Amino acid sequence: MYKVIRLSFVLVLAFTACLFADPAITRKINFQQERAFKHEVFRYFRYFRIQTDDVELTFDEIDNNVVFTATVNSRRNNYEEMILKTFACIGRVIIRVPDSRLNHDQLFIIPSIITVNCNIPVRRDNSYISASANNKAVAQFTNGALTAEGFLYELRGSMEGSFTGYDNTSMPSILTADVDFENLIAARLALEGKNNPRLSTVLNLASKAKYIPGVERKIEAMMLEKMKTKNAYLLFQVFGYHPEDSQLKRIGKQVFYHIQMEPGEILDTHTNDSLRYVWKGRKYPEPLNEYYRQYNLKYGIKRPGPND
Repeated sequence: MYKVIRLSFVLVLAFTACLFADPAITRKINFQQERAFKHEVFRYFRYFRIQTDDVELTFDEIDNNVVFTATVNSRRNNYEEMILKTFACIGRVIIRVPDSRLNHDQLFIIPSIITVNCNIPVRRDNSYISASANNKAVAQFTNGALTAEGFLYELRGSMEGSFTGYDNTSMPSILTADVDFENLIAARLALEGKNNPRLSTVLNLASKAKYIPGVERKIEAMMLEKMKTKNAYLLFQVFGYHPEDSQLKRIGKQVFYHIQMEPGEILDTHTNDSLRYVWKGRKYPEPLNEYYRQYNLKYGIKRPGPND
């Protein structure tokens, strides 16, 4: 009788554990990938002489995003430098990930959002600044496509802190966004627009953006206006709602960045973004395929291929 009661008790415990445990299939990352990614980040921290004694690195899954958070410490007057160096170290790890050959047996995973929390010793209870960025923006800053000034400008909307300069009581919009989905859409818009003669003005300006001051902001404004008017119906079909300006700006900036690349590079980027999205158990947005299938047929536009 005692053995029966004991066995029943064990079975109840096992059933309870299974009932309240997260299903393995819903987890986007495994512990081996977490450990390998953190190891590489620490390696770059040591290379750039960032103190790692009190550094904390964590992964979280918020909505549809994998969020990687690094908590670091700075001196009183170098917190901006520390934030940029931390993002750059994480960006180097992201760039090294072999996207096209990524599978479950390999070491790395790319987080959707990177957050840096920086503790600053300026009060008795200290102060902090927190900033978040899309993985694409972090990679672009790391490889030099985005300047430090431009990257800080990008971070401004997500910054929050314990003192007035960056005090932000609301949650940064990027933390509630589906970043991987936005990246997928931005790369597809750039891919389809690359061979589109109707976008020749934008493409011509984009090719000069790196050399002519002020052109980049002008193109970003043009793309934002175009998405509000020309692509409004498409974006509504894809998202199921009309995106706000902050979301359109994030997508528009990525379209601007991608459209300066070669068609084959854009195609590779879009393929990797799409695989990362569907690996989470979701489906590629069919409205994108249907829209461009009809659009390209109507205007006789050839879709860029890997050999273009």
